[in-house]
Amino acid sequence: MMKRAAFAFLVLAACTPEKPPETPEPQPEQVEAPAADASASAKYIPAPAGEITVKGLVAGARVTSPLTVEGTAINDWFFEGQFVAELVADGEVIVQAPAMQSGDKNWTDPGPVDFKAELAFDVTKETNAEVILSEDMPQPISDDSDVRGPARSIRIPVVLVPPK
Repeated sequence: MMKRAAFAFLVLAACTPEKPPETPEPQPEQVEAPAADASASAKYIPAPAGEITVKGLVAGARVTSPLTVEGTAINDWFFEGQFVAELVADGEVIVQAPAMQSGDKNWTDPGPVDFKAELAFDVTKETNAEVILSEDMPQPISDDSDVRGPARSIRIPVVLVPPK
């Protein structure tokens, strides 16, 4: 019900004249984890323990393309059955793809929902990178604001390996 109300609000907001935001929009190239006292304009915040679990991908893993990322996340990470999966190297997003609901459970049902994302990349040498999974519709920075706050996320450092 909350997501429907938020969707209806977004549709109505799209019909009103545009006005400049009161708070600067987050910059897409910003990928650093915010410091403890960071402002709401940071792009990501660490996800609380237990909200998302990734199967089979561990920190420092050497991965080849396409990288498949699977796991479970609580349903409010999803919007329209997906959330964001990115592969970031040297502060640049090299590929972004949807982490889609998978399995029998629908994202609108309460509790954990399975997901799967495929990230295809092309590197010519071993490259340090991070897999970043982040919720699709972060909460507004305050109850009286339309500006979205930072997204809950997890980061998994990996090494991208070129094809043999």
